[in-house]
Amino acid sequence: MAVKQLPLSVTFREDAVFDDFLPGDNAQTVGALRHALARLDDHLLYLWGAPGSGLSHLLQAAVHELQTQGLEGVYLPLAECLDYGTEALEGLDELDVVALDDIDLITGRPEWEEAVFHLFNRLRDTGRVLMVTSHSSPLHQSIELPDLKSRLSWGLTFQVQPLSDEQKMDWLIWKARRRGLTLEPDVAAFLINRVARSMNVLVEAFDKLDQHSLAEKRRLTIPFVKSVLGL
Repeated sequence: MAVKQLPLSVTFREDAVFDDFLPGDNAQTVGALRHALARLDDHLLYLWGAPGSGLSHLLQAAVHELQTQGLEGVYLPLAECLDYGTEALEGLDELDVVALDDIDLITGRPEWEEAVFHLFNRLRDTGRVLMVTSHSSPLHQSIELPDLKSRLSWGLTFQVQPLSDEQKMDWLIWKARRRGLTLEPDVAAFLINRVARSMNVLVEAFDKLDQHSLAEKRRLTIPFVKSVLGL
């Protein structure tokens, strides 16, 4: 799948794949999502859950997964695109799949709500697919445009459960092992308690520690974590 190059720079992590996502209580949900991606019978896939539950990772993983099907698509994090205007959506209906991350951000922006509404209609009419993430279920979506709010309830919905603190510790230790590092449980607990419980922040912190550990040939100890992260 060729990922469309937009006239703006957006974050698309090459390592945000399903094999790098520790499901926790989401094993059944991830399995159902991958099954839907293999069939792609629905015109809308709606992922929702609490902030920091891994929605962005799963959406990007879905785009990566579709690459194996030879489809053409784009991942669009709306947090990075709103300032560019709705022109960022122009021409996307020519693609097989459009993935909009954090649809909640267009709430109260009439021009964006209208643009996404028309984009979805064009995608659906030509047998293409829209994927979105949200922090609310379709029934409790705060989108103000009634027609768009209604459209967002038409597709397959996947609720993503956040990891518990214990599962986040397991994820950090598992992530370190995958990169050839050793992370002791007390260091993992320190990261969760002192850095953040949000998976997005933990991922960024871990990536920074990984880079510094490799460059300085240092073990992941609490003093090292403090020095690198300025704690």
